[in-house]
Amino acid sequence: MKTIYLSPHLDDAVYSCGGLIWEQSQQGRKVEIWTIFAGDPPGEPLTGLAEELHQKWELGRDAVKIRRQEDREACQILDAAQRHFYYQDCIYRTAPAGEAYYQTEEDLFAGMDPRETELIDDLSARLAEELPRGVEIVVPLGIGNHVDHEITRKAASRLNRHLLYYADFPYAREGEGENILRFLKDSLEWQPLRFPVTEPGLEQWTRAALQYGSQFSTFWADEAQLSAEIREFSGFLEGMTLWNALEA
Repeated sequence: MKTIYLSPHLDDAVYSCGGLIWEQSQQGRKVEIWTIFAGDPPGEPLTGLAEELHQKWELGRDAVKIRRQEDREACQILDAAQRHFYYQDCIYRTAPAGEAYYQTEEDLFAGMDPRETELIDDLSARLAEELPRGVEIVVPLGIGNHVDHEITRKAASRLNRHLLYYADFPYAREGEGENILRFLKDSLEWQPLRFPVTEPGLEQWTRAALQYGSQFSTFWADEAQLSAEIREFSGFLEGMTLWNALEA
């Protein structure tokens, strides 16, 4: 059987499910990670937010190209195939008149700009065409309310396909994230599916996450903190938990 993880960005599925992906691969399952918003940025000029984040990441104009290579290396560690779609990260997207849809980091977590609703339709149609039958599809819950996570989840929900959901790490360990996961554990509308993650799985998960060097300082002070938080996250989820939405 094959499992396909939909990852909004070039790190999300690995950050959130790296241990499980490695365990599945070692058990002989074919695993693929499809990253949706992995397309090259437009030409000059970049949005102000994109310029700001490129500087924060210490990357130049080849930021997305470098991030795609980071993702290839992370997926190789987990023995997972990777596929990169052409959609642009929300920090690059602009309205036809040139105005950035998202102008501050706070905007990224404040909901989708209504002018982008056609993007959900387009992505859903693309996924319906590309996703083979008979595969397990795993998508983000959208914890943290990042706009690209929201778009990915909503597009997948329109497929009329059975979906499993993963908790978006590290957002699931911040703010209301843990409260949402506790609610899901007790909810009669969601079925938790728990999978063991071994010590080697935790180690490979951390190793893969470390490949995203450009994103590291955004979330963690050092490697020890990343390793500890992955272990805490896995402990909270009793290994790794995916969620199945039950029909009413």
